[in-house]
Amino acid sequence: MKEFKGSKGPWFSHSDEESMATSVVMNELGDILCAVGTYMTSTEEDYANANLMAAAPDLLEALQEMTAIVKKYSYPQPDKPSSNYARAEWAESIISKALGEE
Repeated sequence: MKEFKGSKGPWFSHSDEESMATSVVMNELGDILCAVGTYMTSTEEDYANANLMAAAPDLLEALQEMTAIVKKYSYPQPDKPSSNYARAEWAESIISKALGEE
């Protein structure tokens, strides 16, 4: 499994009343990784975006594990782009993007 070189999880979203942001994403040490919120988005949208960002390390790990399992128990079917194997290859491209390889 390829290693994520960013801040280690878990990450948390937290309401931030001290800055202009609606919410922040922090690591378990309390370091702010990202401030979320602008005047162009609703508070509900800001919290939803922060929650998704906070889940990113777990989502990446789960996708890597699931992709490895699917590829192990599937086989390539070039004539079927919707096959499980093809979907696993698509997931691998998304993993590469998340890891900054694309």
